[in-house]
Amino acid sequence: MTPRALAFTSLLAAAITAAGCSGDDDPGPPPPALVLITIDTWRADHLDHSLTPNIHALAEEGWRFDNAFTPVGLTSPAHASLLTGLMPARHGMRANNHHGSTLRWSVETVAEQLRKRGWRTAAFVSAYPAGPEGGLSQGFQVFDGPEASERSGDIAADKAAGWLGTIPAREPLFLWVHLYEPHGPYAPPQQDATAVGASRSDRDLYAAEVHAADRMLGPLLRAAQQRGATIAVTSDHGEVLDEEVCSWQHERSIHEAVLRVPLVIAGRGVHDPALREEWVGLVDVMPTLLALTEQPAMPDVDGLPLLEPGVGRDHWLAESGLCETDCAPGCEPAGLGGRDRVLLAPDWRVVDRPGRGSWAEGAGAPFPDEWPKLFAPLPRFTPPPPPVDPGAEEAAKALGYQD
Repeated sequence: MTPRALAFTSLLAAAITAAGCSGDDDPGPPPPALVLITIDTWRADHLDHSLTPNIHALAEEGWRFDNAFTPVGLTSPAHASLLTGLMPARHGMRANNHHGSTLRWSVETVAEQLRKRGWRTAAFVSAYPAGPEGGLSQGFQVFDGPEASERSGDIAADKAAGWLGTIPAREPLFLWVHLYEPHGPYAPPQQDATAVGASRSDRDLYAAEVHAADRMLGPLLRAAQQRGATIAVTSDHGEVLDEEVCSWQHERSIHEAVLRVPLVIAGRGVHDPALREEWVGLVDVMPTLLALTEQPAMPDVDGLPLLEPGVGRDHWLAESGLCETDCAPGCEPAGLGGRDRVLLAPDWRVVDRPGRGSWAEGAGAPFPDEWPKLFAPLPRFTPPPPPVDPGAEEAAKALGYQD
């Protein structure tokens, strides 16, 4: 072969190789997969290697936020904040769906935004308050919930893992999975009661239900990790155990045990595992997941992408779900209309209680003339009309809601 022919052959081979590397044969990076898991009524102090070994192992590989907060101790509005990145006063759902509360028609969920970009979306939930009534189903191609008021979490987790396995590897996906354990009334499987050495006390039975939720999620977490997903595991709110006289009544309380929730974010995009202590909220979860996977941000939201340590807040604004004088002495009117509002900070809090007024606790709280401005993003709540569906109240009572 002449030198000119040899040079031509070499150039041709290089061109073919380059074309092959940049063509359809090059798989490139996998598409993003976002998995949001919520465990109803899960307290922040019930995340450890013995109660929640699967989630604890995930936290060891990612970020565990020790000061994450919900805006309200109610399932429907807290999940609405997760799915929209908005505080309840902005998305409009400030009570549970069985109270007749709904998302504002103008509000888009993250599932709706991702569907517009061609993502596959699915939700598998375990109880009525996380169900489609009120708008939480917006944007989900598949929304699977119980036919009755609630179902065991392993049903939702198994269905979610099955759906995950049907989505082609080259398609982006968003999956939300909700477990109702450990919401009361407590009836943990015997294997979980045995695993935690539970007595018949409500505190022990609650811990056993937390263990059950973690066990049920184990296979799904492993499937999500194998998919290369970015995963968030959190709760809509915590629970009062024996910290207040209104024990096991989270919707009536502004105690830290209710407002502080676990939050673990791990998987694709999360580097340098860390225990992070900055103050963050549920509204920050989806902006963070989108940023980690280099997706366009949700427009005009209250949440922050928590990509760097130290990004957070100096205080948090929240409210109770109901007025109950045993839990909130002096509140009025009873029910939805007399709920507390509270400003929380590491060293102080300011409480605004209809029927009693406002007061500060702790050192370093703002002066009273600053309180109206600080509470302004959370105007006092006007209850919606009763739900149209007469079966909603009965469904709520079956889940332990007696309001």
